[in-house]
Amino acid sequence: MDLRGRFAGFTFMIVVMSIAHSSPAAAQDGSFRFELTPFVGYRLGGSFDEKDGDGRVELNDSNAMGFAFNVRANPNGQYELLYAKQSTDAGTQGFFVNNPTIDMDVEYFQFGGAYLFDGDSVRPFVALTMGVTEFDPELTGTGSERFFSASLGGGVQINARKRLGVRLEARVFTTLVEDESDIFCSSIDGSGACLIQVDGRTLSQWEARAGLVLRF
Repeated sequence: MDLRGRFAGFTFMIVVMSIAHSSPAAAQDGSFRFELTPFVGYRLGGSFDEKDGDGRVELNDSNAMGFAFNVRANPNGQYELLYAKQSTDAGTQGFFVNNPTIDMDVEYFQFGGAYLFDGDSVRPFVALTMGVTEFDPELTGTGSERFFSASLGGGVQINARKRLGVRLEARVFTTLVEDESDIFCSSIDGSGACLIQVDGRTLSQWEARAGLVLRF
């Protein structure tokens, strides 16, 4: 099973266990323990630069989607499980004639925590998560690439004490690319080749999102 399947199975198990252990009394007084937030957003930025040359693979800005699952640890703190996906295309400057684009999925699988500041209907928050980024280009014979990543976000929760609410957020993702990594490699008829060898550096993306919060 690939990373996406394992993450989906792990998330499903946590949600099922959470529902099984949810407290009716907590729902009555508004102190919900769990939050599930599907969201949509818009993601910007991100590029890979060639180590010895002028080539670049640059991700184009596009829509994003995903979900966050939060478990209350104390009145202000939460654990957070995050999945965020962007289906986009990437420019390949300096590698091929006419600089074609490549369809690519960029996915974040992360875990961390959030802190909600005191408030009633509106509560500001900050969140920090860490995990894995997966870059999956649609190139024949080419596999996906995975690197360690972290993210920092902040925003507000509206209608924060009720079963249904709204979460507005801005987040920056930082992926640590290994030094001199050969990425987007393929093997056809026994011969292999890689599109680019990159410098050790960070790849950053920014995302603005809005989601509907279901508390239980």
